[in-house]
Amino acid sequence: MAKYKVVFLGPEDDNLEYEKAEMSDLDVEFVKANPRSEGEAMEVVKDADAILNRAGWGSEQFIKSTKNCKVLAVYSHGFNHVDAEAATEHGMMITNGAGMCAEEVSNQAVAFTLALNRQVVQYTLQLRDGGKWNGGEFSPIEPLDEQTLGIIGFGNIGRQIARKLGAWRMNTLVYDPYCPPWLIKEYGVEQVWELNDIFKKSDYVIAIVPLNPETYHMIGKEQFDHMKESAYFINVCRGSVVDEKDLIEALNNKKFRGAGLDVFEQEPADPNNPLFSMPNVIVAPHIAGQSTRSAWLSRRRASQQVAAVLRGQRPSALQNPAVTSKLELLSSMPANEPKL
Repeated sequence: MAKYKVVFLGPEDDNLEYEKAEMSDLDVEFVKANPRSEGEAMEVVKDADAILNRAGWGSEQFIKSTKNCKVLAVYSHGFNHVDAEAATEHGMMITNGAGMCAEEVSNQAVAFTLALNRQVVQYTLQLRDGGKWNGGEFSPIEPLDEQTLGIIGFGNIGRQIARKLGAWRMNTLVYDPYCPPWLIKEYGVEQVWELNDIFKKSDYVIAIVPLNPETYHMIGKEQFDHMKESAYFINVCRGSVVDEKDLIEALNNKKFRGAGLDVFEQEPADPNNPLFSMPNVIVAPHIAGQSTRSAWLSRRRASQQVAAVLRGQRPSALQNPAVTSKLELLSSMPANEPKL
């Protein structure tokens, strides 16, 4: 009998290549399951030492069904489907795939910024849908190096956005009350202390924060009412960070010029969502994090976190640090060479 039981929730035909490689030095039994109900999920994880979660399970009931589970690792940046407070109370660590798609999501934000600035989609559709040739239809096009970028959230991805759009010499503002001052200085950005100030001062506002009780609907009518009529709003994090009804109303009322949206409150989104038919809105079906690299890197990140916990180490991507008060002292997770 193996020392540790690691339950993988996801497709049962998954060969767990990266997961097995990262835990090759540990005495682990892998159990694969793709439960169809929460009850089935609870049954399969009840005696797990660790959970690799590629599925959507994460309720308080699910978490408290485990007896000795030390860690639940999700494969994505977002972990809003997991009840982190319940996990903390239960003594279970939650880790995410921090860094697994920072380049990809920041690239999507940059792509939206450039496409909105140059009106790429609008002019493509102008020519495709009837062959009209009118280079002034979507003017004016302002020079990016004279525009102000506002970033809401200055974590891994927010910093990548600042670095990349800094190449266009944009003036960059940041709203993130949890960002230490040395990072603000290092990236040469200006920190603002009121959320509304980002909307007042910016020509492009990019939201890149985790979804949690603090950030749910943090952006709505009040913020949109502060925007310049010439400004754009971009969301590449989670749809429910924004009150979508307020967003639709603001766009209908021309409170600002347009938007780039990778995420929506309901996903898959309703095909009749009015955002899809607005000519000044460009959209994508929550694909900002996708690439051939992020697909395997998410596996490496998740399995490294679980391996660290099973070795008695504090995982580097721990998302509920308050849980450590309930645990024995953990050593820090060192940087390790990937096994695969």
